[in-house]
Amino acid sequence: MTTIKNGVLADGTTTDIEIENGVITKLGESLKGENEIDVGGKLIIPGVIDIHVHFREPGGEQKEDWLTGSRAAAAGGVTTVVDMPNNNPAIVDEASLDNKRELAKKSIINYGFYLGATNDNASDIQNTKNIAGVKIYVGSSTGDLLVAEDENIEKLFSLPGIQWVIHAEDESIIEENKKKHTDMGDPAVHSRIRTRDAAVKAVGRVIALAKKANATIHICHVSTKEEVELIKNAKSEGVNVTCEVSPHHLFLNENAYKKFGNFVKVNPPLRTAEDNRALMNALRDGTIDIVATDHAPHTNDEKSKSYNESPAGIPEVQTSLPLLLNAVHNGELTLKQLVEITAEKPAQLLHIKNKGKIKVGYDADLTVVDLKKIEMLSKKNVLSKCGWSPYVGWELTGWPVMTFVNGNLAYDTMNSVEQYKGKEITYGNV
Repeated sequence: MTTIKNGVLADGTTTDIEIENGVITKLGESLKGENEIDVGGKLIIPGVIDIHVHFREPGGEQKEDWLTGSRAAAAGGVTTVVDMPNNNPAIVDEASLDNKRELAKKSIINYGFYLGATNDNASDIQNTKNIAGVKIYVGSSTGDLLVAEDENIEKLFSLPGIQWVIHAEDESIIEENKKKHTDMGDPAVHSRIRTRDAAVKAVGRVIALAKKANATIHICHVSTKEEVELIKNAKSEGVNVTCEVSPHHLFLNENAYKKFGNFVKVNPPLRTAEDNRALMNALRDGTIDIVATDHAPHTNDEKSKSYNESPAGIPEVQTSLPLLLNAVHNGELTLKQLVEITAEKPAQLLHIKNKGKIKVGYDADLTVVDLKKIEMLSKKNVLSKCGWSPYVGWELTGWPVMTFVNGNLAYDTMNSVEQYKGKEITYGNV
């Protein structure tokens, strides 16, 4: 039995947390335990649940693998991730998923999986067990998964009981813009090729199709104020739609190309400072449901290539919580909102069992935070295998200092990362 002593919850309550067999068994003051860990009045929040990561294994192990990705996640206060299917080979049936399950067993945090949609794998979608949902790439991105035609999307949406997770960019607009912009010397061209209207049109299309089919959809990495308005209106009309924002769309914009070039090439691309503000406002008012990182590492060599050859994606799983804690420090979010968008709502959205809350009977996935800690992110502290981050040099206030996964200490700033093994998550009513 482990007891975490002298913690403070997001609502200001002081409490000890008793843990047995990976589950919270008691909350209260003056609790005793065989193994007592005193956190000295620091904040304890539910472990962060990141429902959008690319840990790259199988097929991209030079960029990241399940061990390195989970280490970076634990250092960022993340206790559960859900991994996307655009691997090599793509995860589109039970056989490919079972192979990935074996690889994921090295993870030191908990994990789940999406299946990828194709134009002809409806039977695999219906028959594959214990998946968080199914990813549809309406616009092309990393990998070769693409379902661009309305007819094929409608067929998928007719399948009952599926959580559809959507990469919404319009492929026809992107292809037309490629013809217009032939000068590929400046990485900022990425935002002129994958324009905001490509995202807005795709979100509108998908919402209309979901409304017609009464399908449940989740829009990934919303990047524009117009998408926010479409989703807000759809929610008011009773459409089963949720959405997420990624840290780079909150905290970076097109100005970052000047400093970082292809290192901030990402799909959908960076937008404007006005979009940054609109997205943060939508996060505060609940139109945007959650933050999910779209952690997508690539090697330094890959990102240093020319625009056309450089892949899209940014590593984020270690830095998302510190960035959001800094936003709390700056008064942009409350602690209550932070907990909702990083743990409670992600668990509710995917119906993840016994996670997302600090509550008796729930798994002891916990993140201890030092709200007063001021630290600059240094390159040597980046734990992703890719070894870089656009946030290196950023001084942030508020950092995770301990991460417990199923009651086990998976990360401690004093002792680095422990080799604890996580578990595959399961789904049901939350």
